Amino acid sequence: MLDRLERMLAFAASACLAVLAAGVFAQVVLRYGFRITPVWSEEACRLLLVWTVVCGAAVSVRTNQHIRVEFIVDHFPPGVRRAWWVVVDLATLAFFSAVAGAGIEAVKFNDSMRSVALQWPMSWLIVAVPIGFAAAALFLAERLWRRRGRE
Repeated sequence: MLDRLERMLAFAASACLAVLAAGVFAQVVLRYGFRITPVWSEEACRLLLVWTVVCGAAVSVRTNQHIRVEFIVDHFPPGVRRAWWVVVDLATLAFFSAVAGAGIEAVKFNDSMRSVALQWPMSWLIVAVPIGFAAAALFLAERLWRRRGRE
C-alpha cells in the first residue's frame, strides 16, 4: 500500500513539475514576447509549485533522501548514533503529524475562500499540506517500524 502511495506522490510531483515548467514558459513568452499578461499563470504556477514540493518531500522521506546534517553525528559511537537518529526521527514524526493535523484545520477554515484571479477554492492549495505531511509521517513511521527489528 505504501509503495502505491509513493508511486502516486512521485507521479503527482513529476506531473505538477512538468505543467509548472510549461506554465512558467508560457507566462514568460506571453509577457515578454507578446506583451500579454495571463491572469491564470501566477496562481496556477503557485498551486503547482506547492503540490510539487510537498509531494516530492514526502517521497524523499520514503526513500531516505532528505537532507540531514551528519558530520557531527558521524563522530558518535555506533550505539549513540543509532539512538540519536531514532530520537530525531521520533521528533520529526511528531512534527509531521502536528503539521498534518493543523493542515486539516486550515483546509476546513479556508474552504470558503477563493483565489483572486482564478476563483479556485483555496482549499485546493492548502490540502497539499495535510496530504503531503501525513504521507511523510506514514513513510517515517514505516522506517521506524522496520528499523526496530535491526537494532
